[in-house]
Amino acid sequence: MPISQALYTGVTGMSVMADGMTVVANNIANANAKGFKKDRVEFEDMLSADRSTGSGTGQLGRGALLRSIRTIHTQGGLSVTDNLTDLAIQGEGFFVVKNPNSDSGDSAANFYTRVGSFVFDKDGYLAEPSGGHVMGYLAKADGSMGSRLQDIRIDTNAIAPRRTDKVVLDINLDARIKPSEVEFDVKNPEATSQFNHTITVFDSHGRGHPMTVFYNRVETSDGVEWKWNACVSSKDVQDGPLDQELTVGTSGRIKFDAKGNLLEEISDGGTINFADGAEPGQLIELDFGKNMGVDKGNGVGATKCISARSVTNYHSQNGYETGNIKQLKIELDGSIRGLYTNGIQRTLGNLALASFENQDGLTKAGGNKFYETRESGPAKLGVALTGTRGSIVSSTLEESNVDLAQEFVNMIMTQRGFQANSRSITTADSMIEEVVNLRR
Repeated sequence: MPISQALYTGVTGMSVMADGMTVVANNIANANAKGFKKDRVEFEDMLSADRSTGSGTGQLGRGALLRSIRTIHTQGGLSVTDNLTDLAIQGEGFFVVKNPNSDSGDSAANFYTRVGSFVFDKDGYLAEPSGGHVMGYLAKADGSMGSRLQDIRIDTNAIAPRRTDKVVLDINLDARIKPSEVEFDVKNPEATSQFNHTITVFDSHGRGHPMTVFYNRVETSDGVEWKWNACVSSKDVQDGPLDQELTVGTSGRIKFDAKGNLLEEISDGGTINFADGAEPGQLIELDFGKNMGVDKGNGVGATKCISARSVTNYHSQNGYETGNIKQLKIELDGSIRGLYTNGIQRTLGNLALASFENQDGLTKAGGNKFYETRESGPAKLGVALTGTRGSIVSSTLEESNVDLAQEFVNMIMTQRGFQANSRSITTADSMIEEVVNLRR
């Protein structure tokens, strides 16, 4: 092998060291870039040439070459911000962002990124700074989550009111109270009842109406029985009687066993016709809990009749007035929830995350985004906290995973490698000079 081959071997070393320095410089340049994933340069030796020696045949190296530049997808640190739509992934996964310059609906039109510095644009779409829409799943009209991947767009319209059709109650009626000796009189309710409590219910226009439920224990041959009457203001009812303050809307009975556990609930099915254009015939069901009779309950959380003061432990109803959105919240599973002025919370959408069999096979697309490739395999789409996908943390951004101390060490090693290879070239040149001078 000629001496000049050492020159070319040294040149390959200088070339790969220069490429290595470029990678180190790029890592350092992006040390403060949100979501940046550092690269690592990997070298290998070139095919060796056979060389006869005194004892046989040996191999001489021909230099080095750049085998690959590998992206290291380790987790970067998380920094807290004051922006709700700044999102970070804790664990595996990538946000899915539609390429703003492509109208294609296939996966090739999507970017994948760990940078979650998103904003809502003028059209209500959740987007990244270059205009690409963040992809996910939107809620259907019935509140269930859709399964089709689409642009995340939050509907900020007001939600329509809902009339009350069910009231859930958990109360205790004092078992020490004797059966009432008088019938309930709606014209004199306080004096002719033994316990009462008030709940606000809503008509079809979302107007709230106080509904007072009056209770009387009644004589029975088996167990314990109470009668109830649910009354609303006569002023709130269509053609309400003028000679009385309250009107009975619906009534019923509740029965208990000897231990005070709820056995049976009976309702007369009465309806209420609220005034001022509300839908007529509003049926409001009073649910006293899962009873031990028809429902085969265990008495837990149900109305009881034990020897303790009559009291309302809990009550709720499913109606509400018109509500406007006042706050958004993004949960760890990527669900976007809206809090409305009427106290209702609704899930409006869910962010999608992508995972890959070989994330090292992704190709960089600039802007800290990636394309899928044949080497990476197709994107496996889903929501956070499913499969191998991590969680989504709002008001947080992921920092670069570049370790500056390590990069400075790599810089020194690369510089010394370049310097040593350049010295091998000058040494080979001196050897050639000696050969030329042999004729003198």
